[in-house]
Amino acid sequence: MERLRKIVRAIDTISIVSGKILVWWTVLAVVIITFEVVARYVFGRPTNWGHESMTLIFGMQYILCGAYAHHAKAHVRVDVLYQSLSKRNRARMDALTSLLFFLYIGVMTYTGWFFYWDSQVMWEVSFTDWAPPLYPVKFTVFLGSLMLLLQGVANFIRDAYFAAVGRDLA
Repeated sequence: MERLRKIVRAIDTISIVSGKILVWWTVLAVVIITFEVVARYVFGRPTNWGHESMTLIFGMQYILCGAYAHHAKAHVRVDVLYQSLSKRNRARMDALTSLLFFLYIGVMTYTGWFFYWDSQVMWEVSFTDWAPPLYPVKFTVFLGSLMLLLQGVANFIRDAYFAAVGRDLA
């Protein structure tokens, strides 16, 4: 049991630390978009890279923050039935619905790898004049999916334990 606790804690730590680091990406994107707005509207000199880099940064942040959001239980759920259940029955329902989650995120992780790999092999670049390589951005689809899959495993272990025993794994 102690081994499961360590695994769950390690996955939770990865999700929390990555989420806290990724908060700073928002600051970076805000700085870039502020620069772009000033360049465009104050100096009449828009850049090729400003808008696109901000969009890519937010896209990368969105996919990489999924594990943190899953850990914090911040994803949207339909609470029509869920809130009326006891904590133990919620854990049972979460463990059961995790099977659908694993199917979805497993496919996303698997295809995310090939999405990234094809982009790297072809040296895919953006269609703009700036033309940054897209494989680092596409790698985040795989990495974010993998992190979300790991957090799903941690949540499943926690839920299955609570459903079976009636107390937190802690």
